[in-house]
Amino acid sequence: MKKIDKKIEAMRKYGNLLCPKCSGDFQIEGKSLKCALGHTYDISKKGTVNFVLGYGEENYNLAMLEARERVISEGFFDDIVLAVCEEIYTDYRLKGDMDQPLRILDAGCGDGSHIALIGKFFEEKGVETELIGVDISKDGIHIAGRKDNDVLYFVADLAHLPFKDRSIDVIVNILSPVNYKDFRRVLTEDGLVYKVIPETGYLKELRKLYGLSEYQNTEIVQHLKDNAKVIKERKIKSVENVEAYLDDLLLMTPMLWDREIMDPGAKLREITIDCALFTFGFEE
Repeated sequence: MKKIDKKIEAMRKYGNLLCPKCSGDFQIEGKSLKCALGHTYDISKKGTVNFVLGYGEENYNLAMLEARERVISEGFFDDIVLAVCEEIYTDYRLKGDMDQPLRILDAGCGDGSHIALIGKFFEEKGVETELIGVDISKDGIHIAGRKDNDVLYFVADLAHLPFKDRSIDVIVNILSPVNYKDFRRVLTEDGLVYKVIPETGYLKELRKLYGLSEYQNTEIVQHLKDNAKVIKERKIKSVENVEAYLDDLLLMTPMLWDREIMDPGAKLREITIDCALFTFGFEE
């Protein structure tokens, strides 16, 4: 079966796509999604759909996103992804409803690598999943669409997610922006969000080398607590040897673009990962 046919079959099975323009249900007509008002979105050969035609975000270019993909493949974010998977799996087992597929949305999926790794984790646990990745970056979803997996990837605005109300069990949000209003709308009544936020020590060696101030997440964390019900928090901290892929790491880090190194002779070998993983839901 061709990739596009496989993805269309999954879209039919999930049945949760919603027109972001009018909130109408979609019908699949050939290789397009069409709502009752005639809003039409083509399905690419890779099985992806662009729901933000004309204004997709291009701040993150193709080279940067391909570098990010390579860094992820080297395992730089493995501790973060594993922590997210462990927390989701623990909560999934506590609910006891393990006969139903677990529908997971990676909101801000970039090149799609993280949600693919999450899928592999749950496959090894014998848990059936329905996996979706969305990002505002057309280049990011272009790269994601190359992957040979069962994830549905869409170019979409987090403020106008193309999904029906109460149709997502789990939202993963790793080092990405968030839209609490639409997350609340699409999440099931007992659904949970797993958001990873950088802590003070995140990439501290790079920040020091480029003369950047210490990272502060106080406002982001407070905004989260003002808009959601935090259930638990987990710290994630490790030191990664990055000698083999330092160039890619620098290329994938936008805060370093157009900045000069403070110590040109310095050689970076290890980089600190320092994050907080918040699990939260929404009170009715």
